[in-house]
Amino acid sequence: MAVWDVFSSLFTEGGWVLYPIFCISAYTWFIASGKLAQYRRVRRARKQFLASLGAGNFGARTGYSPYDALLAKLSRQNDAQRIERSLEEFLWELSPRLNAGLSTMAACIVVAPLLGLLGTISGMNQMFAIIGAFGFGSPTIMASGISMALKATLTGLAVAVVALFFLDQLTSRKTALLAAITNDARTLAQEARTAPGADAGTQRKDQPVNSAYHLIPEHEEKPEINLAPFVDTIMILLIFFVVTANLYVETGIEVTKPRAQSATPSSQKAMLVGITREGTCHVYGRQVSLDKLKLLVEQESAKQPDLPVVIIADRETQTGKTVEVMDQCALGGAQKISIAAGKD
Repeated sequence: MAVWDVFSSLFTEGGWVLYPIFCISAYTWFIASGKLAQYRRVRRARKQFLASLGAGNFGARTGYSPYDALLAKLSRQNDAQRIERSLEEFLWELSPRLNAGLSTMAACIVVAPLLGLLGTISGMNQMFAIIGAFGFGSPTIMASGISMALKATLTGLAVAVVALFFLDQLTSRKTALLAAITNDARTLAQEARTAPGADAGTQRKDQPVNSAYHLIPEHEEKPEINLAPFVDTIMILLIFFVVTANLYVETGIEVTKPRAQSATPSSQKAMLVGITREGTCHVYGRQVSLDKLKLLVEQESAKQPDLPVVIIADRETQTGKTVEVMDQCALGGAQKISIAAGKD
């Protein structure tokens, strides 16, 4: 249940871009598991093929169609050149099968971080929309956009790094398997040329095997994760967050608090709402309407359900206006609403 809660929170706070990243991750693992199963199957078929060939049992079945077809061809041929041609055809058919899917995994590795970067940009847009609606002020309310940006980036990079590791492992296994099969082909071709009574045509018996057997590329291109855009974007986010956090003020207005002998200092973090003597409402240094106040309280309460709201009203504010503000805060989901007063 705890794991499900973690994933649920990740998808909720990370935004819509987490869904395509998850789909790419699932598709990458599907390809990786299929390639692992294929390589195990080919290794078993290779062992059965060599055993059947050594025993002269050309009618045996290895469970892998290219090897079965090769056995059938070898059973009907005794000419060295034809055997070599059959081995060449076998290798040309097998090599693309072993490589199939690896390029798709490489593409997914490149795309996943880019989707994370897209989520970063979406988070920044959300943060700027909040700033446009409520102005600079509370780091808490801006944290939703920053959280979306960073979680999308983190998820995209995590998917790419893990997939890159497994792609490297698959590539190494494929290379080793193809090298062993190519070596088998060379050995079989050499035995066919040196066999007593074999017709090697115009080839000399000590002539090297045809270059078509060298099917393993010497240098394989591997996908790279370009971190430059992520570093730039995250640095901008951090700098922006620090700068705006330092702009936080109590309410952004100057009010004369009412005095009370029973007033006690609050040790709890609270959302502060200021009301001027003219009846205007201010939050985080910006004047807001009652509708916007309700929306702002809803967003704060969604992140911190127990976050108290403290109304700092001027002593000359009409009671009706203070009641309206308290009502909107309650409708926004605030569980604890109090009125600030100075110590008498």
